[in-house]
Amino acid sequence: MKSNGAALSGPVLVTGGNGHVGNTLAKHLCDRGYSVRVTVRNVEETEALGIFDGYPVEIHRADIRDEDALRQAMTGVRGVFQVAALYNYDESSLGEGIVANNTDGCLAVLRAAKDCGVARVVLTSSIAAVGFGGSETQPLTESDWSDPEDPYCRSKLESEQVARRWADEAGLDLVVVCPGIVLGPNFYKHTPSTVPVAAIVHDQLPFKVQVALTVVDVRDLAEAHILAYEADQPANRYLATGTYLSDLVDAMSEAIPGINVPERVLSLAEARALAQKSGTPVELIGQPYRYSDQRIREGLGWQARPLHETLRDTAAWIEARDL
Repeated sequence: MKSNGAALSGPVLVTGGNGHVGNTLAKHLCDRGYSVRVTVRNVEETEALGIFDGYPVEIHRADIRDEDALRQAMTGVRGVFQVAALYNYDESSLGEGIVANNTDGCLAVLRAAKDCGVARVVLTSSIAAVGFGGSETQPLTESDWSDPEDPYCRSKLESEQVARRWADEAGLDLVVVCPGIVLGPNFYKHTPSTVPVAAIVHDQLPFKVQVALTVVDVRDLAEAHILAYEADQPANRYLATGTYLSDLVDAMSEAIPGINVPERVLSLAEARALAQKSGTPVELIGQPYRYSDQRIREGLGWQARPLHETLRDTAAWIEARDL
């Protein structure tokens, strides 16, 4: 480890360790020499999928709203990476609403961390908490906040804001990382972010939707979390948004020559109508998604790999596992 030295040495815990970001982060931490624990809701499924085969990871059963289970997993831990959150567009997730689940769970993790004497918590937030506007000349930054209607996006905004207020009042060292759309390998179930890539890979996209994105590779995002954890005096919020692309289909076609892509292009109105019918947030369609990650690049030395590498590796992962 570097920077924070003995202050942050010792075991670390990653919540949501079976997810795309969580398992990648846990593996990167192992590679860096950390003693790593993860929490998951379903230990048996995690083991059956072989997610951590070959990695010395302790797997603990804990819902992030279960403070007793969290405290057991955090005993003796110096750092916590609060990654776990429901990522879907179902407002009634787990029967209580996705906003309540994600926000209450985040607070439960912070309370347990405070009780266990954790030195620093790194929270995975989202560009959903930052906003969906910005331009090439005036991109959104860490000072921007969204006001979304979509329940999932709302849950990320409220989780981060509530976490910041609670941590400041409790004197808990909290650093927030806000990623863009997360792609790359190491997922064992699709997320809403990987589904469109799979549709392109399997030639199941009947038409092209002109949707701009900002994409971060999950491996680079894991590095961003570790840099934020190890920094001597980190800022309280970092955007790790990666690379802007004006159209995912075009970017996939350039990265993987010969891949089949649809010819018909939906209009913006058609795309919004499709989103409404499919349950995808309409407010996300037609946004520019322009962000500045200058703070993390200059302050922590973070770098994003080339976009074509991320897209190729995502497609290869999908094909190899028939996802």
